[in-house]
Order: sequence, then structure tokens, then C-alpha cells
Amino acid sequence: MADGTAKASLKPDDGYAAPFFKSDTDRAVLLKDLMTDNIVTALINLGAETWATRRRLMTVERLLDEKGSITREMIEQYLPSAEVAAEWAKDRDAFIASVFDVLARRGDIPANAKMKY
Repeated sequence: MADGTAKASLKPDDGYAAPFFKSDTDRAVLLKDLMTDNIVTALINLGAETWATRRRLMTVERLLDEKGSITREMIEQYLPSAEVAAEWAKDRDAFIASVFDVLARRGDIPANAKMKY
């Protein structure tokens, strides 16, 4: 909510939802400059959207395997078993590593240095 308070309608049975608390971090410059911050934020948002889509697709595939045909409601209501959730957590961690580990890379050659080939 705009005033920084948590959304009151969230209940423990809402699945994976968690309260959202607005902060002023969208105004902070955390990296080298605002453009870099904006690019990294966009990359993180794309990663989150991509993972959400992959997870939904995994849900659809699992339900199709189990039920043969499905409805949108079945997809929305699906909660994975502990075993499936653990499998998906491994997939998620691998996805995060493949996309974001490069952001921790430390280069030691300045951009204006003469490169050796």
C-alpha cells in the first residue's frame, strides 16, 4: 500500500503471499550509478517473471501428467508436495545461479586497458 502498511487481507492460507512494505529503496543509488541500478533492477524483475512463468509451466505439466486435462482453477489451487517443492527449489537455485552469478564477477582489467589476445 502507498502508506507503507501491509495489505491486511493476506492470510496464512493465501499460499506463498507475504505482506509488502513500501520503502524508499527505489530512490537510492546502490551501485555505480542510477542507470546501473535500473538495469540490475530490470534484470532482477525479468528473472522473477521468468521463474514465475517456468513454475506455472511446471505446474501445468505436472497436473497434465496426473489428471490428463486441467482447468485454470486447478492450476491456481495447486500446491506441490514437499518432494516436488524440494525438486523445484533445486531448479530455482540453478536458474538463479545461471542468470545472476555473473553479477558477482570481479574483473581486474580496466575497460581502457590494452587487451592481450
